[in-house]
Amino acid sequence: MKAPAGETGRSRRQPWVRSDQSRRSLRPESPIQTLLANRYLGRLVVAFAFVTIAEWGYVTALSVDAFRTNGSIAVGFVGARLFLASISSLFSSAVVSRWPKVRVLSAVAVTRGVGVAGSALVAASGAHLLPLLILLSVDALVSALYRPAQAALIPAAARSPHEVVIAATTLSTVKTLSQAIGAVLGGVLLAATTPQAVFAGAAALFGVSAVLTSGLGTTTQRAAQPPEGLRRWTPGSPSVVREAFNEVRNPAVAGILVVSGLRTFVRGMWIGVAVIASLRLLHAGSTGVGLLMMAAGIGSLIAAPISSRLVTRRRIGTPAAAALAACGIPLAVIAGVPVFDVAMALVVAWGIGMAVSDVATSSILMRLVDSPLIPSVTGTIESTKLALEGFGGFLGPLMASTIGIRPALLIAAVPLPLVVASGWRVLHHVDVTAEERSALLDLLHGVPCLQRLDIASLDSLASQVTPLLVSEAGVEVVRQGETGDRFYVIKDGSAEVLVDGYAVDVLSAGQSFGERALLRDAPRAATVRSLSPMHLLILARDAFLATVTGSEDPKLDSLDLAPIVDAGDMTRHRRASILSTGLLSHLDSFALNRLADRSVVDRWPAGATIVRQGERGDRYYVMVDGRADVLIDGDKTGELQRGDQFGEIALLHSVDRRADVVTSTPSRTLSLHRDDFVPAARARLAMG
Repeated sequence: MKAPAGETGRSRRQPWVRSDQSRRSLRPESPIQTLLANRYLGRLVVAFAFVTIAEWGYVTALSVDAFRTNGSIAVGFVGARLFLASISSLFSSAVVSRWPKVRVLSAVAVTRGVGVAGSALVAASGAHLLPLLILLSVDALVSALYRPAQAALIPAAARSPHEVVIAATTLSTVKTLSQAIGAVLGGVLLAATTPQAVFAGAAALFGVSAVLTSGLGTTTQRAAQPPEGLRRWTPGSPSVVREAFNEVRNPAVAGILVVSGLRTFVRGMWIGVAVIASLRLLHAGSTGVGLLMMAAGIGSLIAAPISSRLVTRRRIGTPAAAALAACGIPLAVIAGVPVFDVAMALVVAWGIGMAVSDVATSSILMRLVDSPLIPSVTGTIESTKLALEGFGGFLGPLMASTIGIRPALLIAAVPLPLVVASGWRVLHHVDVTAEERSALLDLLHGVPCLQRLDIASLDSLASQVTPLLVSEAGVEVVRQGETGDRFYVIKDGSAEVLVDGYAVDVLSAGQSFGERALLRDAPRAATVRSLSPMHLLILARDAFLATVTGSEDPKLDSLDLAPIVDAGDMTRHRRASILSTGLLSHLDSFALNRLADRSVVDRWPAGATIVRQGERGDRYYVMVDGRADVLIDGDKTGELQRGDQFGEIALLHSVDRRADVVTSTPSRTLSLHRDDFVPAARARLAMG
């Protein structure tokens, strides 16, 4: 008999610790399905799409109109607005931290909508370009607050590390696609209407975005608060800013910074030159600007399924390198073959490269950086990207007006292929580092008693685990009766669980043990002995208690780590859920439901003897609620609580009951007959 059986607490193995094939079958099939299942993340993405479409429709119309009235340099000044956005972005995290993030998103969208509406009025009055550039600069300053606030909300709204990566990388795809849609609409509408009409439409889209984010309410804000007892992070505070700076100095993160910056520099040059190329090199007019942007959008659409598959891969360095090279090479070909139809096809390839590389770098970044630091690191990287994109947006038209459009395109084509060729080893190292961190978070999130943690808390926990190598079989990692001071997670390998020398369970990769002794401040209830060499992750008692309960001295009455149902009707589903948390957790839902139909629920008053020492046992029990004492020869040796199982030793090893189990409070149990329990449990033991 196991007393308490929960010493090796384990619920059904989660998808992220299974084989790749199994994981794919249990996770949503696509990022879109993942986001639809989480309405908060879904609304964040849709709101961001409207903001981006509005911005690029407005900027494209302004760029074309500026070129027609003031020449190439005027287009450069439109691109240079991003310098101001980059300066604002340096301080954005500190500003964002002082306000609820949802309100920041709505306020930014409203402010930008009002500013663009002002641009419409200025354009309608026939004013000079200068007032429009001033309003554009104000818009750029305000826009820098959006991404850090959005980045802070993603970990709060996500329910797993996988959703964090999916949301962040989907935003990258949506950004590229929405930029293309906005540019197409801006160019086409400008050809059919007037600049002020395009500006007014953009202002309306900003308003729609504000409505979408304001409807999110405070749920994601509450989710962002860490449990009591955890290290509290305040985005923008000096400690977090220092940590963010240290993160950016990390070679892996710095590598992403360099690649992302160069990518946006090339993008800025192309966007600036595209307007001029359409009008002067390709002779396609303002509609041609929209068509070139549409080609980039088509590339983004083609890239979407590629990106979806990409974010589920453990390593993404090779496709990232190929995509980065594709961001430069097509521009060189356009310079050599200035034919509009050819240029359209090449820009499609360019759009694929831009979209895939953006998703790849965002995915790697989300796997590298601690969640509490994401807003600050995002602000730093976005600032660098905006500055370089602004520099490219100014330099491209300037070079086109001085040395010609073709040389400007050739210069834009060089940086990324050169970086990929010279920095392959660095990219490979970054990819490996990101893979290791992602695997650690997935492993920890698969542990039942850690699944309710938000992503920021899980990140904090990951930084406190230490590895332990058990080099051979037969090593007792924990011993029954000793004082427990550590919590263990099996990274790989297997172990058997023994109670009073009898094997009752087998543990494998992704499973955990040791939590009950820590939570109940009681001796170890079982011995865990290695069946093979094992790699373990260890968390000290204080860190474990602070993370799981929010206190280093938890109240036992408040603990609810086992996913057992509250009092109420014991439906088939509830019975199967109870059975899935113990020795039968390896069974699939069909087998659990079949056993649930054959299970029995009993109510016991305080003082009732559920099993008696020395008698032959014929049932396996799980405590549904209440408490019971374990007595050997009349002496109390342990206590059973909700979620604990008992009675398995007598059934599995055909021996007499080894102790009395006497209720100390009114209790309920769920039980299975020997003939139902033994075949299923022995199949689990055979796994060892």
